[in-house]
Amino acid sequence: MKPQSWQNHAATRLFALTVALFFAFFIYMYMNSAEQVSVYQPENHHRYNVTTDLELELAADASAPAGVRKIYRGVLSPQYSPESCLCFNISHHNIQVWFGDTLVYSLAGAETNRLARNVGSNWCSVHVGQEHAGQPVTVILTPLFEAAIEKNPTFLLGSHYAIAIDLLRSELPQLVLSAICTVLGILVVAVALYFRYIVRTETNAMAYLGLFSMSLGMWKLTDLPSTPLLFPEKSIALGYICIGALFLTALCLLLYFSTLFEDQGRKALWILACGECLVCLAILAMQVLGITELRQNLVYSHILLIGSIGAIPAVALCNRIIHKQFGLKPYWRLLLLLLAGIFLDLGLYYRNRDNATISFSVLGLVIYTLVVFVGNVQRATRKANTDNLTGLENRTRWNDLMHGSISLPEPFGILMLDLNGLKWVNDTLGHEAGDQLIFRFSNILRNTLPHSSVICRWGGDEFAVILDAASREALDQQTELLRAAVEAYNTGHSELPIHYAVGSALSAEHPGASRIELFRLADEAMYRDKQQWYAQK
Repeated sequence: MKPQSWQNHAATRLFALTVALFFAFFIYMYMNSAEQVSVYQPENHHRYNVTTDLELELAADASAPAGVRKIYRGVLSPQYSPESCLCFNISHHNIQVWFGDTLVYSLAGAETNRLARNVGSNWCSVHVGQEHAGQPVTVILTPLFEAAIEKNPTFLLGSHYAIAIDLLRSELPQLVLSAICTVLGILVVAVALYFRYIVRTETNAMAYLGLFSMSLGMWKLTDLPSTPLLFPEKSIALGYICIGALFLTALCLLLYFSTLFEDQGRKALWILACGECLVCLAILAMQVLGITELRQNLVYSHILLIGSIGAIPAVALCNRIIHKQFGLKPYWRLLLLLLAGIFLDLGLYYRNRDNATISFSVLGLVIYTLVVFVGNVQRATRKANTDNLTGLENRTRWNDLMHGSISLPEPFGILMLDLNGLKWVNDTLGHEAGDQLIFRFSNILRNTLPHSSVICRWGGDEFAVILDAASREALDQQTELLRAAVEAYNTGHSELPIHYAVGSALSAEHPGASRIELFRLADEAMYRDKQQWYAQK
């Protein structure tokens, strides 16, 4: 086994090195693609420039939502081609574009939409044809609330296609990272639901982590300037999904944190989570009732996020003072990386007033979620395949082994064991004594049989074992060691002795027999041994 193990280990390391070098090569080629080709093109129709032909003036207007309108006027410079467009991106503004006395573009919330009037972030693209040459251009932007007044667009003139490609190229890393974060969250939630309702294993931590990843990824995806360019008809929905996801991010983060603590720490975070739920519901109610816009309450989402993060060291410190331990479960170092990314992104937002550079939290969350997800899946799988009383493998694991999907050493032996007299123990001494007898016998099996063995609690007092046994002599030797261990136990525990029946089957003695057939043979041999014991006792 050792040479094969060494070869597998070496092959794994060599494969990892190969993959890493290939990815490094791909990244280098992508980052230096401009140096690898020489391009000659006499005329480029797919180009654009920033235009300064439009000058801004502020006009007070009592009928406007924020009491002011921003009016840009000018005459556009000669166009590059018939494909030329006037493009700009603006958030939380109603938009009108005029060529001379003709309205060519208008965007505003519909009067019939009483639930949501904020148009969100939009890319306005207006075709500039030959018929518009020399005509005055007027762009009227109406801020929907005071905080939006300071937002001013950059006007681009040229190919809409070139503008879209450049925007997507510049945001591609963040777009891919946010998409990974969202998809990863959906995957984690799906796996958590599978373990919860199919395997019947508690996976609250995994579910909350998946929801946190989904909400953070959706917030970032919908907040990128390229998203409304890809979905121009869904700008209102994207805007509200963006802000709503940010509120849910803080709440999901706190609920996930609550699973990292025990007892008082968990209760404290649950109470805080209930308070955050009430805040979120109140803000949503104000949106529905038309009191304030969701976007105007953005600062509260940041307060909730900072509060959720601040609760972690506070609860950990209280645990340290009261219980002499911090109480955080594994991966706390990765958790610090995630929290540092969130704080860094918030700092950049308030410094630049722009979300375009925010990606540290998403990157930290993707790394954290992947590591924790793999660990949780492994633990949930072990828990699903583990007997609660004995800590041995359970019948589900045994059935997987018997159906042949998992490789076994050849040849191998199967032992079937059953406690004798357990019903008498339950009836006379109680079921707690019976459970104690099962637990003690499982420990003898675990400590006596080789570590390479697979030991399962097949039923109430029945145990099934797979042994790496090449001969009948080796199999009999293991059963004799087990008998001696039980006798040694009975010598010191006469008040609750262990008696058992055992049967065995060896694959080398039954060539061509399936695992199920070998298991049946061992079970029949065990049953004969049990009948003999009861006949004697």
